[in-house]
Amino acid sequence: MATLQKIRNRGVFIGIIIGGALLAFIAGDALKSGGSLLTNSRNEMAEIAGESVNIRDFQNRFNHNLEVTKLMSGQNSIPADQMDKIREQVWQQMVQEIVMNREYDELGISLTSQELFDMIQGKNIDPTIRQLFTGEDGQFDKDNVVKTLKQLIAAPDGTPQKAYWLNIEESLIAQRTLTKYNALIAKGLYIPAAYAKNMAANGSKKVSFDYVVKSYNSISDSTVNVTAEEIKAYYNDHKELFKQSESRKIDYVPFNIEPSTDDFKYTEKWIADMKADFTAEENVAQFLELNSDTKFNTYYFAAGENSNKALDAFMFSGKKGDVYGPYDEKDAYKLAKISDIRMMSDSVKARHILIRPVNGDFKAAEAKADSLKQLLDKGAKFADLAKTNSDDQGSAVNGGDLGWFTQGRMVPAFNDAAFSSKKNEVKIVKTQFGAHLIQVVGLSKPVKKVQIAVLDRKVEASQKTFQAAYAAARKFAGENQDRASFFKAISEQNLTRRVANLKKDTKLIPGLESSRELVRVAYNTDNMETILLNNDNSAVFEFGDKFVVAILSDIKEEGYASVTDVQASVEREVRKNKKAEMIIASMAKNSKGAQSLLSVAQKENLEVKNAADVTFQSFQIPGAGIEPNVIANASNIEKGKLSAPIKGNQGVYMILVNDIKEDALTQDAIDVFKSRMTQNYQYRTNYQSMQVLRENADIVDKRYKFY
Repeated sequence: MATLQKIRNRGVFIGIIIGGALLAFIAGDALKSGGSLLTNSRNEMAEIAGESVNIRDFQNRFNHNLEVTKLMSGQNSIPADQMDKIREQVWQQMVQEIVMNREYDELGISLTSQELFDMIQGKNIDPTIRQLFTGEDGQFDKDNVVKTLKQLIAAPDGTPQKAYWLNIEESLIAQRTLTKYNALIAKGLYIPAAYAKNMAANGSKKVSFDYVVKSYNSISDSTVNVTAEEIKAYYNDHKELFKQSESRKIDYVPFNIEPSTDDFKYTEKWIADMKADFTAEENVAQFLELNSDTKFNTYYFAAGENSNKALDAFMFSGKKGDVYGPYDEKDAYKLAKISDIRMMSDSVKARHILIRPVNGDFKAAEAKADSLKQLLDKGAKFADLAKTNSDDQGSAVNGGDLGWFTQGRMVPAFNDAAFSSKKNEVKIVKTQFGAHLIQVVGLSKPVKKVQIAVLDRKVEASQKTFQAAYAAARKFAGENQDRASFFKAISEQNLTRRVANLKKDTKLIPGLESSRELVRVAYNTDNMETILLNNDNSAVFEFGDKFVVAILSDIKEEGYASVTDVQASVEREVRKNKKAEMIIASMAKNSKGAQSLLSVAQKENLEVKNAADVTFQSFQIPGAGIEPNVIANASNIEKGKLSAPIKGNQGVYMILVNDIKEDALTQDAIDVFKSRMTQNYQYRTNYQSMQVLRENADIVDKRYKFY
């Protein structure tokens, strides 16, 4: 079952496949199960294309994926952030399964068993299968595929490798079916020859022109009146610009749990009281392990290398066993003891042979390393053994050579072994990567270096301080439960007020640790008149080193923003348009009968500028910014002809094209341009078609009620 084990060992790779799959592991009918539970609104997690999704179905699928992840990674527990990612993957799988299966059914798209066979052991092997069954010689082993499938068929249900394989097959089916769908859409794309020729011509044409621009800022806002009727008219004419997604806004007051003066004094006294014991202690590493916030650092400092200049001076004037401090640094009190003084090299040149553990078997890796060391002792060449045995392929090709490196560049165990070695001495050391045979082949000139042991204690808020912060938050919440008193108290008491804009899927509010609970609470109420309550019916939320009292202050539904919400931005646009009309009228008057751009510039008190080699595809005008309307006009205006005033983003322009360069437009050039356009449209279509299908599915996401 070696290949089966290989499948498990490739857990991360397979996890990516599974995580990206469009179809789920569980049969498609799973979403339709549950009977009456689906009609229970309390258990409805979402509605997708009119189909209700039950929280229990979602949770079952999530649990399934979670167990697969544990089995593949060998972990008994999964970190919270990874669980969030798995939960999101399951959600995306379910959405795409429902949305795409409807499309597949309507279009008659499916994958036959013969096609699946062809992908696994036929003539068109899928890259996933090819990668899994490629041997050390780089050749795909089809016989091994057949052998593995026979073993899997014979394996009992519930065998992890069997479950992995079924998941892989489902993923292959999903990916190939989607490929068929995308191919069908791509076949519907067509770029007319005339359009391709016109676009290619525009792309091959470069224009250089002089221009003047009169900025909208040259007219004071106060001189341009904008009426409510004009704002409303602009809003109605451009309503599509004001689409908005759902969001909510909260205002909150943080009550920080910060160490008090007494907390600082307590920590300072504690570190001072430890000085005698620390001074007398010989096993500093063990002492720090038991008493310090940070572990013993084995690094040896050269003179001037420690960022604490006073400590650095002490290190190189004292003797072994001397203790410096107490001193405060980065919200902690510390003692520093000179634990060792040596003459050491600043850098070493070394080579190594890495033996990675198979299935976490470090003992076997160390045993192999020991056998290689015995071969070296008998006269074998290090470089030859490295080339044939090292799992670090980057250095193996060079005989294991790592070159020169300074102290601290390698992981601690490797670093300590290298910098404590004599020239040509061979050592075996274990790191998280495996067992290493290390040989130092070069040493720089030794210099005096000092190793220090630092006993530190971070200043933290005491229970008394914690309770004081909580009492302040509770008092504020108790006295200011309604909206009016909430904001009034903030002002009168000069408290810090924070604002957070939330989405349903917001996982973390900046500055508030693990604050998903507050997001869920904000979405589980429409009440904006009283402060929010947590799951314990308390108005005081605790997030890391802060207590928080919050109120829901705004609700925006998906759809169109109201005129009131966008009034400021609409007013700016209307005012800009009116300024444009004024500037265009002025420029038109001053350019009447003008023979040059310079005469217009003089009358308008403007500077003539130049833009060189601008094409129709140019993103911006050098020195002017993003101006697509000006670029379009410049690409199509007659050489030597003064343009009419052109409304731009930053102001109103007038241009005069003084040079046009056009590359020869051959059929080959047109074909290349057409091919590039086709590829671009196909790429966009693959993404945009899915977006359109999702939008048309009218997805109602209620995950915030549960997670």
